[in-house]
Amino acid sequence: MKNTSLLIIKLLLVCINLDVLAQVPDTTLAGQYEAVVIKSGSYKIYKNIQKVKIQKLWKNVTDSLKKEKKLASDSKVQLQKSLLKIATLQAEIRELKAANSPLKKLSKLNDSTLLWGTIVLLGFGIGFVIYRSRSALQELNVQHERFEELNKEFREYKGKAAEKERKLARELQDERNLVEELKAKRNQSGERRI
Repeated sequence: MKNTSLLIIKLLLVCINLDVLAQVPDTTLAGQYEAVVIKSGSYKIYKNIQKVKIQKLWKNVTDSLKKEKKLASDSKVQLQKSLLKIATLQAEIRELKAANSPLKKLSKLNDSTLLWGTIVLLGFGIGFVIYRSRSALQELNVQHERFEELNKEFREYKGKAAEKERKLARELQDERNLVEELKAKRNQSGERRI
C-alpha cells in the first residue's frame, strides 16, 4: 500500500511539472520589440518612432517579466526543497524502523494516519505552489495585454501623425505655388509698364 501511494504522489508531481512546462508562449517579447523599434522604417528623413519612449516601455516590460520569473523560480526551488526534505524524512523513518525503534511498535492505524497526514500536507504544499504560479502567469498575461494595447495606441498615433504631416506638406506646397504665381504676375505687370 505504501509503495502504491508513493507511486501516485510521484505521478501527480510529474503531471504538475508537465502542466507548467506546457504553458510557454510561442512569441517572445524581444521579437515584438524588434518588430516595433528595429524593423520599423522611416520615410525620407522623418523618424516615426520616439525610441526613448519605446525603450522605456521595453524596460518596464522586462522588469515585470524578471519579477514574475523570479517568483516562479522561487516557488520551484521551495517545492524542490520540500521534496528533498520529504525524501530525507522517509529515509530516517526507514532507518528507525530497521533499528527496532518505538515507531515500529505503532499500530497500522497510526502508520496510515501518519501517511495520510503527510499526503494531505504535501497536497496543501503543492496547491500553494500551483496557486502562486498561476497568479504569476495571470499577472504576466495582464502585462502582455497592456503592452499590446499600448502598442496598438502607438500605431494609431503614428498613422495620425503621418497623415497630419502629409496634409501640412500639401498646404505648404499650395502656399509656395501661390507665392510663385503672385511673383510671376508682379513680374509680368512690371514688364508691361516698361
